[in-house]
Amino acid sequence: MGSGATLRYQAVFTDPAAWRLWAAATISYLGDFVGLGALLLAGYHRSGGHALGAAAVFGIQALPAFAVSAGIGPWLDRIPRRAGLIVLSLVGAGAVSLPIVASGLWAVLVAAGLVGGIRTAFNSVRTGAIADGVPRDIRGRLVALVTMSNQASEVLGYVAGSVVAIAIGTGPALGADAATFVVAAVLLAGLRLVNRAPPRDRALMTTGIRTIFGDRTLAALVPVAWIGLTLGAVPQTLATTLSRTDRAWVPAALAAMAAGQAIAATVVGKTRLSERVLGEFWYITVCGVAFMATAAGLSADRVIVVAGNFAIGLGFGWVVAAQTTFIHVIPAGRMAHVTSTMIGSLIVLEGVGAVAFGAVAGVFGMAAAYLLAGAMLTAAGLAGLGYGRAHPEILDISRADPRRR
Repeated sequence: MGSGATLRYQAVFTDPAAWRLWAAATISYLGDFVGLGALLLAGYHRSGGHALGAAAVFGIQALPAFAVSAGIGPWLDRIPRRAGLIVLSLVGAGAVSLPIVASGLWAVLVAAGLVGGIRTAFNSVRTGAIADGVPRDIRGRLVALVTMSNQASEVLGYVAGSVVAIAIGTGPALGADAATFVVAAVLLAGLRLVNRAPPRDRALMTTGIRTIFGDRTLAALVPVAWIGLTLGAVPQTLATTLSRTDRAWVPAALAAMAAGQAIAATVVGKTRLSERVLGEFWYITVCGVAFMATAAGLSADRVIVVAGNFAIGLGFGWVVAAQTTFIHVIPAGRMAHVTSTMIGSLIVLEGVGAVAFGAVAGVFGMAAAYLLAGAMLTAAGLAGLGYGRAHPEILDISRADPRRR
């Protein structure tokens, strides 16, 4: 399996559960972004060439995703993991096929909304499957590989989906997305997990948040992580402002953060950072510094935002470590619910952050928005470091193996 600072990714591909979860996620992610690129263009055209048609595709996904997190979240750990993943994949295939068989903007928006809810539930149940079926010492590498697949698929899928949709129409791109859902379901059909009894007590809507703050480590880590997650969509949001003066650089600025995150995920997954909470706080602090360094560079050249967003993407590698820490310490019987709680909070926080810092950029300039974001995140990281040193008990993540709980 490997030990020490560097761990081999080969272990993910030799573990029967881990490789299936990774392969299904990778195929599904690529299809998701191919489909999303097509849905954006379909939304634009079916709204009569109005930009709000494309914007609505993004916006409408948040509502069902949050509804799943808040309303269905308490039930997600009572669903058999394998069966739940297969059913969600097949329902996803049907959802993205709707605009193929039905005309009108409504079909595009319904499909986008359904996919938003399905993806939230799928990711939550998959995290539970990782806790149930993947050995502790390779979970971090699996999370890193899944994250890397997500970022790479974002870049490739948007390009492929939009190119296919422009060349031969949105139908073939959406059909390809539906096919990836089916392939993922076939892969997941071979998944073998431990037989886990469902939680004896039914979870309430507040169980996820109470579970998080009932754990000594997460009670300190999550507030700092929430500040970081608020900034998760800020670089892409600010990149669009280049369209006023440097339109040719907009695609690179949009993709730069995803590229940096993919590289960071690969590196972080080969370490034991998820077991070193102070190291996570340090990483978050460095990410804040990357925001501020970008702000300083913008005074010389606005195009520095491409390099800055790439550096910020590298800085967001702490997300992989934090996700793995969650899997280490949360009981498996509550894993899907807690994950859905975090996904719901991510949706809200990213939206709030994008609007708030977009407004700051509009009033005070792009550099001011980067500077404020960096100052917030740096302060949060330093606060976490100070708290961790004053309360060393939060640094201990040793728990009974969540698969046995």
